[in-house]
Amino acid sequence: MKKYFNILTLICLTISVTSCKKGFLEESSQDLVRPTTTAALNQLMSGEAYALSPATPLNDYLDLLTDDIQSDYNSNTLIVAGLNKYAPVFTWQRNMIDKLIEVAPTGNNTWFNYYARIKGCNVILDYVDQVEGTQSEKENLRGQALALRSYYYFMLVNLFGKPYTGATSNPETDLGVPLILTAEVSDAPIARSTVKAVYAQIEKDLLTSVPLLDANGTNNTAYKFTGSAAKLLLSRLYLYMGNWDESLKYSEATIQKKSTLQQYNSIVSTTIPATFPISYPISSPEVIWGYGSYSELSVMPFGYAAGFAAKAAFSISDAFISTYETDDLRLTYSFRNAGYFTATSTVTYKASSGKYNAALASASNGKAFRTAEAYLNRAEANIQKAIAGDASAVSRALADINLLRSNRIKTAAYVPINITDPQALYTYYKAERRRELCLEDHRWFDLRRWGMEPLTHTIQLVTGSPQTVTLSQDDSRFTLDIPTEALKRNPNLIQNP
Repeated sequence: MKKYFNILTLICLTISVTSCKKGFLEESSQDLVRPTTTAALNQLMSGEAYALSPATPLNDYLDLLTDDIQSDYNSNTLIVAGLNKYAPVFTWQRNMIDKLIEVAPTGNNTWFNYYARIKGCNVILDYVDQVEGTQSEKENLRGQALALRSYYYFMLVNLFGKPYTGATSNPETDLGVPLILTAEVSDAPIARSTVKAVYAQIEKDLLTSVPLLDANGTNNTAYKFTGSAAKLLLSRLYLYMGNWDESLKYSEATIQKKSTLQQYNSIVSTTIPATFPISYPISSPEVIWGYGSYSELSVMPFGYAAGFAAKAAFSISDAFISTYETDDLRLTYSFRNAGYFTATSTVTYKASSGKYNAALASASNGKAFRTAEAYLNRAEANIQKAIAGDASAVSRALADINLLRSNRIKTAAYVPINITDPQALYTYYKAERRRELCLEDHRWFDLRRWGMEPLTHTIQLVTGSPQTVTLSQDDSRFTLDIPTEALKRNPNLIQNP
């Protein structure tokens, strides 16, 4: 027995009653509610496919898995509560998502949250040819839905599946996530597709979306997927797959369309971070796509410091901070604020930063695809080609890295790097990528695909009793466990070993 997932009915419960009149949704039976126009589908996409709603952030903990974050003990009850809430994540416990769901069933259910957005995309794709509107409007919606669904599957397969490449990886047999490609659902539970199959679907959908968006989505705002955003995601996808030529192709296509980097030397310090978070499309020249709920910026790991003299429960790690050059302006403009790392700091570590600003993001987005990533992706692909024997690729990689650094380092102190050994340049590049893209959902995935080197976290939940936990190289916990709730609902799901 099959029926359409009635996501459209739920929309009427979350938007104004007047929006549910004929012309937005038209009910044809008790079991089926259909959109009737491209305008209706566009409104549906904004509410159910794009993730800007503060109610259910897709994930608010990814940084806590990495070596960019440290735990900051304080006896204040709010800090202790934050430490206890996110300790399962920070210590890489296998049931970490189950523990988070116990605290906030909807907000921390990563598996459910991504699939809920995928359902929104699938509704668009199922109905787009059945509604009234111009062909260009329909193709724009189709392109957005395909690209957006690809992004959600990219996140899911990199959270719950093994890396595509690596000593312990085999994408042809490693399990990824279930592929649900229609809003029409079946009573039969859907099994996990392989990592290779999930990547292939992401690739197919993105390659389909690019010409659709290039031709019909040129007027899309920075809060909607465009051809450039889809190309940047393709460059990232191919980078993760180890397909250097295709990653080069799409990073270059992205840069051809949008090449601007913010020159940090030109920023007036008194306006930071209040009016210039790097992820804010209105003020940042680097944003290709602004996405994500702003509520992800002010949750407990980086929050609850405001209102009393205490650090937040978790902060940027001292070891990571030490990797920045003294004259690197990212220390000031990317995430540091006045008094940021002092014992009496009263700012949150994400929401009040120059990279993210909740006051501005609350009206728009929490995170962003940026041109900086396109330059870094192109540099990495060229470094890999140099390692494989293409000596000319070294100079191309250096050009991209130095261009980025010249926009980040104080002009008087800037000196271009000139590392000609490909392996040494690769080591430098990985550190530079970490500095530039910190707190942007990259580090955990980069650690996985680069070889899963050992990580160590120290946390203190009780005064005088710190504990240190190590994630060893190639540890199975680099792949997260599927939540127990999902396993119970779908007996065809196989848990990660």
